[in-house]
Amino acid sequence: MLDQTRNESEAQQPGQPASPAFVQKNAVPILVFIIALATFLCYLPVLFNFFCGDDFVHLTWLKQAMGYPTLIWKNFYSSWLDGTTTKFYRPLISIFMVTDYMAYGLNGLGYHVTNLLFHLTSTVVLFFVSLRLGRTFSSDANNQARAINGSAVSFAFFASIIFGLYPLHPEAVSWITGRVDSVVTTFIVLSLWCYMQWRDGKSILWCGGSIVSFILGLLSKEMAITLPATMAAYEVLLWWEKGGNLKTFIPGAINAIKAIIPFAVVIALYFVVRLIALGTFVGGYDDSLFFISNMKEFVYGWLHALKMLLIPANKDFFDTKNALLIFWQVSLGFIAISALANFATLRRMLPTFIFTTVWLAFALIPVYKIFAISDDLQGSRLAYLATVPLSLLMAFGFTTVRMVGNPVTWLRAANRMRIVWGTLFVTAAAAMLWTNNQAWIAAGEQSNAIRSQLDALYKTEIQGDPQVLFLGLPDQIHGSYVCRNALYGMTKAPQLHRDVEHNILVDRFEPIMPFGYIKNSLRDAGDKVKIYRWDLENKKFVAISIPKESGDSGTGIEKQLVETDQTPVKYQGEQLKQLVKVADNYGIENSSFDDKGAFSVTTDAPKGRRPALKIGLSLPCFTTDFIAVTVIAPSVPADNKGLDLLYKNDINREFNLFHRAHANLVQSNEPQKLLFSLRSAPEWALGGSSSEFELYLPLRGEVKIVSIETVPTKSVLPAITFEKSGFMGTKGYLHLGSKKNKDTVRYDASGIPGAAGVVFELTRANLLFASQNDQEKCLVTLREIKSTGTTGSITLERKDFNALGIYELRAWAVDKDGNRLGVSGDHIVLSLDD
Repeated sequence: MLDQTRNESEAQQPGQPASPAFVQKNAVPILVFIIALATFLCYLPVLFNFFCGDDFVHLTWLKQAMGYPTLIWKNFYSSWLDGTTTKFYRPLISIFMVTDYMAYGLNGLGYHVTNLLFHLTSTVVLFFVSLRLGRTFSSDANNQARAINGSAVSFAFFASIIFGLYPLHPEAVSWITGRVDSVVTTFIVLSLWCYMQWRDGKSILWCGGSIVSFILGLLSKEMAITLPATMAAYEVLLWWEKGGNLKTFIPGAINAIKAIIPFAVVIALYFVVRLIALGTFVGGYDDSLFFISNMKEFVYGWLHALKMLLIPANKDFFDTKNALLIFWQVSLGFIAISALANFATLRRMLPTFIFTTVWLAFALIPVYKIFAISDDLQGSRLAYLATVPLSLLMAFGFTTVRMVGNPVTWLRAANRMRIVWGTLFVTAAAAMLWTNNQAWIAAGEQSNAIRSQLDALYKTEIQGDPQVLFLGLPDQIHGSYVCRNALYGMTKAPQLHRDVEHNILVDRFEPIMPFGYIKNSLRDAGDKVKIYRWDLENKKFVAISIPKESGDSGTGIEKQLVETDQTPVKYQGEQLKQLVKVADNYGIENSSFDDKGAFSVTTDAPKGRRPALKIGLSLPCFTTDFIAVTVIAPSVPADNKGLDLLYKNDINREFNLFHRAHANLVQSNEPQKLLFSLRSAPEWALGGSSSEFELYLPLRGEVKIVSIETVPTKSVLPAITFEKSGFMGTKGYLHLGSKKNKDTVRYDASGIPGAAGVVFELTRANLLFASQNDQEKCLVTLREIKSTGTTGSITLERKDFNALGIYELRAWAVDKDGNRLGVSGDHIVLSLDD
């Protein structure tokens, strides 16, 4: 019978020259140095001077804060960075940004060093937290000398180095603004470690250190609120470690409650301060704890995020056949089997495993509404804290367990395998981290190039401060943010040689900007507006122009949907035969034209790339808003992805899924007219002329294409307008506040067959429509406003809105029975302030 309560390190083994004291004195510093060095080397490539995305929001604020220091302290009694569309309480992050700005100015390298220092601190402190947890593997945990034993050391080493090199971390470490999550994690781990020291009977100063670290965590990010719950779970572990039983349960519970009371008091005070500063306990993006617009997508998003949490590979770099990725997935199986073997061999590991699992759950609770990680790792920073307990869980699979004398040969072999596999796993983690970080290197280089070219552009071609539209600036590259929320800061001194105000970034990743609404007024502005496209490959700006309007198109609401240059065209029969061709034979079982000129195609493709048809249609982009494809679908699976229409034009010369329009498809023997909306896509509208389209089909099924046609805009969506709302005016933004507490929005749905009125959809505060000009009812609607008649108006009043922030408003045409017709109209943005 194996002794399952003692580690080999508890008794000196024959032939062992080293004592536990020697191990404690020498091994720990060496292991910590190895962990820190490996982590530093893996992040070395991103240690250069660059800013990305929201970093430029902070740079703009920092410049103002240096001139008006009250802005710094304002973060302690109001929303972070004085935000109105979001409500966060994170004043300490601004303090760290200020100290970096004072030390490094506009040299991004210093900011990245600060980020890495926080990550390294968390990594090193986690080693000592793990070491303390490893003491629970020993039956005599009260003996402080046994804080360092064989199992505890291997457990601490692997937990710490896995966390330091975990491939999911670049967004939180390599992105300056991502430090929010790494900073709060540092203080959480530090607070827990101090708490452990105090509860082991050390000085009350450790308790003070834990409370101070906890407060600093709360001042960094809201997710620190779960730390007292984690401490409560640790108290249960302590009770068990000390031989917990029913007789000691009540005294142990009382003792634990006394220990946690100071932290509960801090939480209570924090919520009072939060209520005063934000006016709410909840805050966040929508000031709601339980509102979920689409439960199915929410659940799917969670499942996908958990998958990415466990397999943190940026799919832009790793395909399914990648050797590293395959090894990582096999290793997860090894970890599970090895950990189970450890639990069977040394059952004292189980309570620590349970504690760690509970900690993982607590780490995810604060982000439950927004926990989503895309295939390119966007959003991965939200799981940074969760990777602390996750690394501990993985370390159970690599922890060596030795019994006194090691009487069983297979146990020694298993330990050797754990060490070898653990070393390979850590190496794989380092390689994946290095690869994932390439996205941030590319983003940094692209951001620097854009800043340089902007400065040159405003020194040479653009004199003064005219209206300028920038198209094609990358929102992100391989999941790493470049220009998201960045243009305003990029075009302000000292990032630019002078301040400029009148510039806008337009692309599909800017869902707030009502491009469809301002589109026609943009052409009316003529030479008053300059438009530039960013050439991603050559890293330079290229001037583009809008085709001139022919003839007079009217005024006011009449101009909103005018299409004087476009005559609707329809292709069917013989004309259709000239347009449609099979792109290649991938997934196409057979295809043919019938005697009426309809094109039938049967598909049966494996999962992956969808079968596609080429459509040789040349159209003027600016005046073509909608393309309709009439189809019959006698056989398609219920879970089909519909049809996607990809396009090429003068500025988008290759097909890709970023440049497409989508339409849903249902199985039916009757013709169905699928409407593909291109109107609100700047990269389409400003792209000159189309040269070709690709129509993506379902993976399996039978589809018959009857006709393809362009559709007049005024026949499918209503026009809306309000005073001075064009591009040279408010650009589709309607402001309501103390100076102007109401405004009138006019509508016209007279061009839509069967229309009898309209219904306006108004989003909840700071939530946006999922897409524009679509046929899906909004899932984040605050309320609907109905109006009868094909023309008319509605009045919006400030008193009807309870919260400050931004809202979006759009109109649908409805028939006499209230059924919606066509597609949703162009949206406008309502901005509510005091």
